Amino acid sequence: MRTTRILVSAAAAAALLSQTGCAMRQGDMTIVSTRNVNLDRVDLDSMPQVRQVTGETSRPIILFIPLGYPHLEDAIDDALDKGDGDVMTDAVIHTDGYWLLLFGENKIRVKGTVIDTKGGTK
Repeated sequence: MRTTRILVSAAAAAALLSQTGCAMRQGDMTIVSTRNVNLDRVDLDSMPQVRQVTGETSRPIILFIPLGYPHLEDAIDDALDKGDGDVMTDAVIHTDGYWLLLFGENKIRVKGTVIDTKGGTK
């Protein structure tokens, strides 16, 4: 009986130390950009669009010490660069984090539609 209890405790400890993680939806944004954009006379529906673009940024964690924190601005910039645009609509923001023994990672992901308000002329 005692050896069974020790084995169960050891298995539970190994499971907890092997990997833990968390993912949370942080919010939804109707329109977001990190660039200077003039939307006074722009019809976003008529501009070139790339749907379902995902931008992300992450920072490692070593020995339970974070080596910096990811910034939302970097994730948005990554998505705008991937979609070759300057505005993002219907953006969904997620944060993720995981641990694998002594190493881990914090990450911010943003996914949405990237629009080029300059119509392909940059």
